Amino acid sequence: MSWILFNRHLSIEFRAGTGLDIEFVDSRPVYTQNSLTGEIETMPFQGVIILLPCIVISWGNVYTFDED
Repeated sequence: MSWILFNRHLSIEFRAGTGLDIEFVDSRPVYTQNSLTGEIETMPFQGVIILLPCIVISWGNVYTFDED
């Protein structure tokens, strides 16, 4: 599930793990789906990731790199 909250993406997903962890990431790769073409690609994610037993909560922004 995914929502926009305070101009950032909030996502809650299931996972196969039981540990507790909080990560503050700058360029973690995530899979995204282009809404126009339907293609799946990887993009960097900047934000907070909270790992709870069986749940991943991520809050932040996905962005692209410019070569210039």
